[in-house]
Amino acid sequence: MNVNLVVDAKGLACPMPIVKTKKAMDTINAGEVMEVQATDRGSLADMKGWAKTTGHEYIGSKEEGEVLLHYVRKANPEEVKETKSYPKEMTMKNSKRFLKKTI
Repeated sequence: MNVNLVVDAKGLACPMPIVKTKKAMDTINAGEVMEVQATDRGSLADMKGWAKTTGHEYIGSKEEGEVLLHYVRKANPEEVKETKSYPKEMTMKNSKRFLKKTI
């Protein structure tokens, strides 16, 4: 596989491997592949989920010793899913009111 960029996220805990991946993704062109090296076991699920929600292609992961190697292909701009914002946020204050009404 032709890798265009390697991101070193070894030793970083959640959410930092994803933060570094997102920043690095902004530096490569559509169709290029990034290898993210991580030691956080949770990065496996995180990388799959992040790729799915952003529209980038999760190619797969493999393990080399203690290091997980994740491969993600950058999508074309028209393939990337837009982040949705929601006008109402659940806060501690309004969640207590909501729970009182439903209980």
